[in-house]
Amino acid sequence: MAEKKDTKQKKDATKTAKEKKMAKASKKVSETKKEVKKTVSKSKPVKKEEEKKKTVKEEKVVDTYASKLQKNKKESKLKRWFNNLTLEQLIIGGVIIIAILLIVLIIVSTKNTKTKDGDDIVVKLDGMTITADDLYDELKNQGGQTIAINMVDDYILNKEYETTDEMEESAEATIDNYKSTYGDNYESFLEYNGIANDSELKELLIRNSKLSSATDDYIKDNLKEKEMKDYYDNEIVGDIEAKHILISYKEDDSLSDEENEAKEKEAKAKAEEVIEKLKNGEDFDKLVKEYSEDESTKDNGGDLGYFNKGDMVQEFEDAAYALDVNEYTTEPVKTEYGYHIIMKTGQKEKPSYEKSKDTIEEKLVEQKKEEDSTISVKAMIALREKYNMQIKDKTIKSDYNDYIKEATTTTTTTTSSSN
Repeated sequence: MAEKKDTKQKKDATKTAKEKKMAKASKKVSETKKEVKKTVSKSKPVKKEEEKKKTVKEEKVVDTYASKLQKNKKESKLKRWFNNLTLEQLIIGGVIIIAILLIVLIIVSTKNTKTKDGDDIVVKLDGMTITADDLYDELKNQGGQTIAINMVDDYILNKEYETTDEMEESAEATIDNYKSTYGDNYESFLEYNGIANDSELKELLIRNSKLSSATDDYIKDNLKEKEMKDYYDNEIVGDIEAKHILISYKEDDSLSDEENEAKEKEAKAKAEEVIEKLKNGEDFDKLVKEYSEDESTKDNGGDLGYFNKGDMVQEFEDAAYALDVNEYTTEPVKTEYGYHIIMKTGQKEKPSYEKSKDTIEEKLVEQKKEEDSTISVKAMIALREKYNMQIKDKTIKSDYNDYIKEATTTTTTTTSSSN
């Protein structure tokens, strides 16, 4: 209870002090008014205008003092309001002030980076100003179409195809292969191709993987059923099994043409000698061990296992498929490896059309890539159309249309010549 009384007494004391202060101030105002009245009454009569001026001046004295009291009251309220603000409110207020200052700073700074017409300034020097529009026009004229389309294609390819672990590993393996191939000249190889470093090369290789996938998908999407069935009827065959005897021969650049020709004749004569022994009834496996220079198959009778079209070099494949089972070639078969004597040892039945579809697709994809060197261009044109690409700049649009026309013409010529 004593504490409550003390608190009350303190409040009363504070209140009394304020009242005394206000009374004192009021008294001072009253005294001031009295002094003014005395001064007015003692003075000589003046014109009405002068009286008005004095009255206004007197009122200003009183008003000024009263306004000071009012101002003190307002300042006290403002101080109490500020003291009552929470830390969170102070922080928010500070952030708002900083944001306003930044906006003002940006507005002020941009005055020095823009022309009178409001164009962004890129470079400024005595007698010349290069704006963003000037730079854009120059870049546009120096390959703007290529830059724009590359940006578009990168976006599309990344949307259509995720970067897989397989792509990453393949790119890294290719880089290692380049380093092994070029050795100390690897950096020169990068510089020659306009590539800054391994990271940029890896990105380029991954992009090429995605482009290859896009091309494959484009070809598959445009394959006709009749085309698939025609390929099945004419090209799909059952796996065959064969074995061979190889008499190796390769041209040696260190030798003269006459010397290389003599070596080739020697290899062919040796192969013909083996064929004569086969005709005389000698065992194929025995002759393999005696004559074959294919070290990978020499110890197993020259057996190559089962294979299909596309697995062997063309000359070997054609000769093997032309044989009947257990029949051998009566003329040496020349390939890049030398001269072969081939014996067909097995033949599987032709698979059904349904089971062959995946194989047919793969074969036709590779075939069309070989026939049409710009098939990837067609694939990306189709993807850009799928994404509703619209070129608004007239110059870039014209350049792009010329590029497409040229690519399409090249494609048609390539395709027709292959047929």
